[in-house]
Amino acid sequence: MVWKILSFLSAACLGAACYFAWSNQKDLLHERDRERFGQVNLKAAQERKVQGDESLVAKKSVLDSAQKDLETNKAETAKLAQDSAEKEEALKLLKGNLEQIEQQVAAQQKQIEEAGDVEKLLAQIDKYKKEQAEAEAGVANQTQRLASAKAQYENVVAQTASLRDAEAKGRRGILDTAFTARVSQFFPEWQFAILNKGNSGGVIANANLDVKRGVDVIAKLKVMNVEQNGAVAEVVKGSLAKGDTIRTGDVVVASTTLSPKPDEAPSQDSKSSTAPAAGASAPMDTAAPTPAAPAMGSDPFGAAPAPASAPTTPAMGADPFGAAPATAPAMGADPFGAAPAAPAPAGTPVAPSTADPFGAAPAKP
Repeated sequence: MVWKILSFLSAACLGAACYFAWSNQKDLLHERDRERFGQVNLKAAQERKVQGDESLVAKKSVLDSAQKDLETNKAETAKLAQDSAEKEEALKLLKGNLEQIEQQVAAQQKQIEEAGDVEKLLAQIDKYKKEQAEAEAGVANQTQRLASAKAQYENVVAQTASLRDAEAKGRRGILDTAFTARVSQFFPEWQFAILNKGNSGGVIANANLDVKRGVDVIAKLKVMNVEQNGAVAEVVKGSLAKGDTIRTGDVVVASTTLSPKPDEAPSQDSKSSTAPAAGASAPMDTAAPTPAAPAMGSDPFGAAPAPASAPTTPAMGADPFGAAPATAPAMGADPFGAAPAAPAPAGTPVAPSTADPFGAAPAKP
């Protein structure tokens, strides 16, 4: 009787052992499946990290190049400003020389009235006239060179503003509003798409894109990696509806929403009222406008503008020393804007010994 009880207990223990062995075997297979899945995820994460590091190095290289161009333009702007100042000083010196020549001409005219050797004095006057014409030609040449230097200065300022705008757009991932591309391939398990355009097609890293099917936006993408003729973009979390998928051939356009500038921080007064919610991007109409090229007299690198009462740089064609613009003077007129003397009436005889060779009225006897 005892051996039957022991046999029954042994059979029960053996059955329990078989059950636990079967249960442990099933758990072991489940854990192995989870291990394989974890290894696949780890490998994919490592690949994406390598891609992200390569993209970061490329962006740093582009930023360094833009900063070098900016420094070069700053140096060129300073050099052009110095050249402009030197040309203005040379022009001022030529005007002083012209005034001295005019004084000499006036002294010679006085000698004509007092001296008897009129022919000799007239020859000296002709010589001084030629010197005056040469001085006027020098003034015109310096004025033209000054205008050319100012045009170069404005061109450098415009290039600096363009570089700043391109750098700001590159940091925020802003694309041209007319940009379009198509989805070459979509990987739903990894939630990223391959585009048929790259750097050569106007795609930049961190750009925000909309996937459109007809007139509807079905998803939003963010560019993660850019090649010459293709790009990889990740689906923005929550932008693709459940059950929907991106298809090959779907149209991709520039997004109507932008990411905030990396160096832009909201003020203390506007944090509570105007700061967007977490995860939201700034709307298109709130993006900073493209900075306009500064005026000739302003600092092209962002210095505060001069007060309203400060004198402004004269317009092209105006006297660089502040005088009102005037038409080109006649040969006998004052080259600095004085009204020329009225000529004598037609037919009036003028004695060669007493007539003013510059057309003024005859001196009183």
